[in-house]
Formats: sequence, C-alpha cells, structure tokens
Amino acid sequence: MVVREPDTPAEEAAMSMEDDAMDDDYYAAAEAEADEAERELEAQNEAEDARRFILGSSADAAIEVDGAGVGTGTGTGTRTGSTSPTGTAAASASGTRTRSRGPSSKVWLDFEEVTEIQGGKEVRVSAICHHCKNTLSAKSSSGTGHLRRHLDLCPAKKEKDRHGRTQSMFKFNANGSFVHWEYSPSVARTELCRLIARLDLPLCFGESDAFQDYITNAHNPRFVKSSRQTTARDLIGLYNNHVEQLTDVLKNFSSVSLTSDIWSGKTKEDYISVVAHFVNPDWCLEKRLLGLKPIEVAHTGVNIAERVEMVASDYGITDKIFAIVLDNDSSNKIAIDVLKPIFSDYIGSLMPKPARIEDDLAAVFLHQRCACHIINLIVKS
Repeated sequence: MVVREPDTPAEEAAMSMEDDAMDDDYYAAAEAEADEAERELEAQNEAEDARRFILGSSADAAIEVDGAGVGTGTGTGTRTGSTSPTGTAAASASGTRTRSRGPSSKVWLDFEEVTEIQGGKEVRVSAICHHCKNTLSAKSSSGTGHLRRHLDLCPAKKEKDRHGRTQSMFKFNANGSFVHWEYSPSVARTELCRLIARLDLPLCFGESDAFQDYITNAHNPRFVKSSRQTTARDLIGLYNNHVEQLTDVLKNFSSVSLTSDIWSGKTKEDYISVVAHFVNPDWCLEKRLLGLKPIEVAHTGVNIAERVEMVASDYGITDKIFAIVLDNDSSNKIAIDVLKPIFSDYIGSLMPKPARIEDDLAAVFLHQRCACHIINLIVKS
C-alpha cells in the first residue's frame, strides 16, 4: 500500500486530525466492547444466582424442606416437595430478590447501589460514591467503566488514600519494655529541625520533593513536608524551649565556668561561642553550648565582653562564674578587664576580703588562658 505524503501544511494538519479521529473511534469501540463483555458477565452471574436460589447450592443436591421433608432438584431447574410460605420463597413470590453475593466487579466496594422495582423486577438505576457522595448513573444494562474512571478522578478518594492510612508500631524503651507508637506531625517537625541543626542543612531541606518522597515511600505515607518558613518558626520555638530547659538545669549548680572563642562559618561570617562547663552531682564534668552570637563588628575587647555578658545574662549565671577560658589575644585581656566587675560575685566571695575581684590577684583566677593556644604559639615560634 502506498502512503501519500501531504502536499501542504494544511493538508498535513487535516490528515493528522483524521488519524486522531480514527484513534478515538478505535479506543471508543474497544471500551464499548469491554463494557459489553462486562454486562454479559454480570448477566451470567445473575442467572447463576437465580439458578442457585431455585435449586439450592447444587443442582443435584437434596434440599431440606421445613426441616421434615426432602425435595430433589434437577438440572432442568425444576424441584419437587412442599415449600414454606416464608423466607426466601416468599421473597421470590413478592417480586423482590436478595442476592446471595454482591456484584462481581470490585468497583462496588466504593459505591452503593440504588435499585428500583420496574416491571416486577428489581433493577439498578444509579450508584452513590462512598467518598464524595455524588450519585452517578449505573443502570443494570450498563457497564462499570465510567464508575472506575470516577474513582480515578475522585478528589475525596485521593484525600482519603493520602491521609486515611494509619501507621502504628511498638517502640522499645531502654529497659526492654515497649509502648505503642503513633505518628505525630509535631514530633516530625521537631525532629526535622534537629536534623537540620545537627547536619548544618539549609532550611529549605524539609520542603524538597526528594525528601518527601524518601519519607513517604520508605517510612511514613502520612508525612507532609514543611516549608522553610514553617521550619524557621519551629527552630526559633525549639531554641527558646532549649534555653528554658537549660536555664532550669543551671539553677541547680552553684558555680559554672565558661570557655569562649571566635568561630568562622562556611559563609565567612564570624560568631563568638560561649560554652558552660560544670560538675554534676555524680562528679562528672559536663558542658553545654550556651550561645553562638554573630559578631559583625571589630573584634575588640569591649565587643567580646559585651556578647559574653549577654549570653551569661540570658541564662542567669552572671553571679556563678568561677573562671573564663580565653586565648592569649590582647583583645581578650581587655575583655577580662571589662568582665571583672560583672562576674565578681562568685569568685570574689572565695577570695580573702582584702583581695576582692577588683584586685589584679583575683583577676588571675578569673581568667584562665587556653593551654592549646599556648602550645600552638610555641610550635609556630
């Protein structure tokens, strides 16, 4: 067969439209053929239901009548013996029929049949979607293809599929016991903030499609991603909660020592870190990061002292400072001079009265120089 090539763009477009129409006709015919086959199958199933109703569970099986007599059934659909005027026989005589099983198509798991009595026969006229409650035409003589297509597009079903699946499991405690665990969106957001902080990830990490696909497909299908704005708010709330908890912990200690140094981030921004060190009731040394404040001004002693004092005030430990460890930079010496009167309460109470914190002797105990920095200077020299 010779295929003629189009001579003009208009003719080419017309031929393309003709091909599309032929494809549509083909798929429409195929779908109609499938619906017709399904209707024939449903008709066969209904006929089988009727045969089983009349003859019993088997065409040749004996049927007990009223608990006293025995009737016989034949393959031709006849039966002998007396029947009770009640029960299924009465239902059949009244023109209604109760199905021994539901429709064969699985689509009816998501729909409710609406039937009417027409010509003395119960027929299906419509179907109600269990999800969106919409009523669709579903005559007994029609197929169920349009019902399946409705389920594919039903927004209420999609929402239920996304949120309706529950996830629960048992979580084991350290002592070997276990408790029932359920997914909590608030806990998921908190743990996302902790992950971002520990791995120094960008705030937009939680809103990425790749991260959501990983969690929903591998761990929890109910997970909903968080925007960077939500993550930023959650981080601030988590930080404030951490400050409150750590402040309560530090209230139980009479003295705390500090270490501080200037640290540069990946973006070349400078921060000053303040770390608290203390001995717990079990005589174990512990440390907690109190603050990482940006220092956008010159690294002078006054600016360093101002930020260290700010962090100590936030935690209410200005009267509990035993010692501060700083390196040997000249600006740190000036910072100690500024901090001496601010941190005078605790270290001053340990000194003899003639030598209070204002004295140079007391300042020696307050300022502890960094041994690692000293060793580094020795190696460089």
